[in-house]
Amino acid sequence: MMFLALAACAPEGQRVFGRFVPERKDDFAWENEYAAFRMYGPALAPENPSNGVDLWLKASPELIVDTFYYRETELGLPYHINYGKGLDCYKVGHTTGCGGLAIIAEDQLWIAGPYSRYEILYQDQERLTFRLEYDSVPVAGHILHEQITITAQAGTPMNKAEVVLSYVGSDSLPELQLGGGIFLHDNLDRCGYNDETRTLTYCEDALSDKTAAEMNREYNGSTSQGRSYIAVYVPDTAAKRPMVYDNTVVLVAPYQIGTTFTYYFGACWSRWSDGRHAYETDMDWEQFIAEVAANIK
Repeated sequence: MMFLALAACAPEGQRVFGRFVPERKDDFAWENEYAAFRMYGPALAPENPSNGVDLWLKASPELIVDTFYYRETELGLPYHINYGKGLDCYKVGHTTGCGGLAIIAEDQLWIAGPYSRYEILYQDQERLTFRLEYDSVPVAGHILHEQITITAQAGTPMNKAEVVLSYVGSDSLPELQLGGGIFLHDNLDRCGYNDETRTLTYCEDALSDKTAAEMNREYNGSTSQGRSYIAVYVPDTAAKRPMVYDNTVVLVAPYQIGTTFTYYFGACWSRWSDGRHAYETDMDWEQFIAEVAANIK
């Protein structure tokens, strides 16, 4: 069967993996040891998705993307339920999701739709680099083209995002700010910002989504699935303190059209276990992300 052949494409020893997922409405999904992510493609356009990032929690460094899709599409076992290896419980909707691109103009947050094209630029056992193109991004009455290149590396929870925005035709825009956004399902109680490292962290009940909570209650007999850990890092020294727009907290810096803007986003789970690299509390995650950011060159 075709899907089983695709599942075999991640050979033994692979620590980072990603692929286009035509069997699930053109998702592009990827993962490393810490977490799995996906972004939405053209076939999902009728459902009004965003250019945000979805998060799948992982219980261990084992690769799970192909397993999750196979169970969902072939066996009818929803990936919103934890069968022992993790689950998809982070609701994105039409938001930035878990670290997706935040565009601020005229004191508003602007969100694009699904990507138009994808390209895998590089992939080996330790690193994946891919590019997504968005042909029509509405911003303050203007239309922009977005190109985002994402690199996932083994040994770090943080994905590197390199963004270039350009005009569609001849145009001009007011001041722009770009960065990473985190959609808040819970509250701001565990949303923290480290001034020294310019890292934004958010920790919430993994089953803050009521639908996912009910599905897990029916299957597992409990709505307790630990904590989701999320982080955004903007290395630009001009980065502004976090602001909240439409229930999304954003960490941004000034941006000029046509230049490359770099930021980082990542995630993990309180039930993720990898020896000394487990993060049992919110404070453990916040401290770890500060250390990761301080060592990014």
